[in-house]
Order: sequence, then structure tokens, then C-alpha cells
Amino acid sequence: MPSFKLIEQAILKREHLFTSTQTNAFRLFNSAGDSCEGLIIDYYNGFVLLQLYDSSLYQDYSKICNDCKQILSSLHIPVNGILLKDRTKVNDPQQIAKLRTSILVDGEMPPENFAIKQNNIIAYVDLIQGQNTGVFLDMRKVRETMVKYYHNGGRLCNLFCYTGLFSVHALKNGLQYAVNVDISQTVLNRAKQNYVLNDIQYDSRDFIKLDCRQYLKKQIKQKVHFDFVIFDPPTFSRNKKQNFSVKTHYRDYLALIEHITKDGYALTTINAVSMSVRDYRSLHPQHWKLEFLEHEPEDFPYKSQPYLKAGLWKIP
Repeated sequence: MPSFKLIEQAILKREHLFTSTQTNAFRLFNSAGDSCEGLIIDYYNGFVLLQLYDSSLYQDYSKICNDCKQILSSLHIPVNGILLKDRTKVNDPQQIAKLRTSILVDGEMPPENFAIKQNNIIAYVDLIQGQNTGVFLDMRKVRETMVKYYHNGGRLCNLFCYTGLFSVHALKNGLQYAVNVDISQTVLNRAKQNYVLNDIQYDSRDFIKLDCRQYLKKQIKQKVHFDFVIFDPPTFSRNKKQNFSVKTHYRDYLALIEHITKDGYALTTINAVSMSVRDYRSLHPQHWKLEFLEHEPEDFPYKSQPYLKAGLWKIP
């Protein structure tokens, strides 16, 4: 069980993040990186989300909740509600939806259409249903570093786009056009909502429900060109027609991306501690030039090595 002092030390390290005018959602406690394996605590614009990956922590969640509330109160940080999400391993797939539904342990539930700010863009988040909230807090530094590359404008292709935040951020920082590609209509609908939230106009051509490999092949055939490609895939995913695995398919995707991004940039990521920086770099063609490589931001300390590898590559 994490002590009060351990949680306090972690939150105090991040105290300066509460003063940011551009971001109001970030991590307060990062598992082994903050010396308690299995415990994640995130702050979302007045709400705290506890996520437990270790079932042995369940007997202590009430104390963890009270400790967080007391520490944040002493810093004069508003806490409207605290929610708890079960992230332990599930053997029965039919139980996932039920177990991944957050329960309220203190205060009130987030309002409908609850939004946060990250990198000065606004995004809807769902702290209750599913495994992911709709925004990846660990991408804050990556987006921040990308800003200067958008100033000259251009066209962006956002593969595995999820809720479209890379596109929203790019469009708010100088890009003229972005297309969002994902196999899930549900996340594309959420991406559209994020466009509206940020006063970005769109039409049906900006959101494509299609397997990303099929989309790339279609663009190559039509000789379409993009100045930027975002390739932020899941480590593994499965749908009715296609599977995706970083180890099996990553290089194939990069070869396709090169065809539509000559003299442009590709932001590529891997979210897996099992893949080292060396492994990540080795997946890319030797003639690609690495502009920068980012890892998870300061509120995601790690015990041994970073899991996030996010690099911007210049494609000659």
C-alpha cells in the first residue's frame, strides 16, 4: 500500500502543472515510476481518476482516495469528484465492459460532455466507460514539440486517429487540412465532436472509416501527397478483416507512408516498454532523417526505460 508520504511526494513534484494555462489534465502518480507498481492517479480538470492494475490495492483504495483528497485540498486544488477504474487483467472478454466502468468513490460524477484542455486545445473525455478516456495524457510533450513544424501550413494524414486530437492540434497551429482515418466509427464520431469543440469546420471527407492499410494503398494509387503523416498505432489491434501488430506490420506501414509523404514528415510512435529506443529506430528506413525523439513527459516518470518512443522523421 502506498503511504500518504509517497502520494504526497508524487503530487508535489507535479504541483507546478496546476498553474498551466494550456493544460488542465495530467498524471499525478505513475505506478512504479512513483514507487508503487499498479497504481495510476490522473487529474482531469477538477476530477481525479484512480486506476488499479494490481488487485491487491483494492483493499486500500478508500485510503488512497482520502489521501489524494487531503493532499490536493492542502494545495487549494479543486476536486469535484474521485472515480475508481478496475484495470486488472480480465480472462473473460464479456466481463471487460463491466469491470472497466468507473465507480464514484467521492464527490460527484463528471457532467455530460465533460471536457479538458491539453496543449491549448479542448477535448471531450469519458472518465466512466471503457479503458481509455479519449485523450492520451502522455502525448503532451510530443504535441508541444510539433508546433513549430506546423507554422508553414500543409496537409496532414492522421492514421489510427482515435479521437482526432493530433489533427485538431495541427489545425489550430497552422496546418490547412487534415484527414482522419480509423476503422472505428465510434472514435471518428468523437473526433468530429472535438472539431466542433475547437471551432473547426469539417465535412465528410475529413473522416474516413477504413482500415489504414487500405487507405494508404488507395492514396498511393491516386498519387495523393501529404506534408505530414501521424502514425500512432496501437501495439496490437484486431478487427473483422485485419490485425495490426507493431512487430509484424510496422515496417510495411512505413513503406506505404513513404509513398505519400515524399519531402514531408512522419510522426511515428511505439507505446511499449518491450521495444527499446534502438528497436524503434531500427524499424525505420536508413535514409529517413530523425528530427526529434520524445518520450513520456515529466509527470510520467519511469523505473527503468521509457515506454513511449515518438519520433518525427523527415522523408527525403
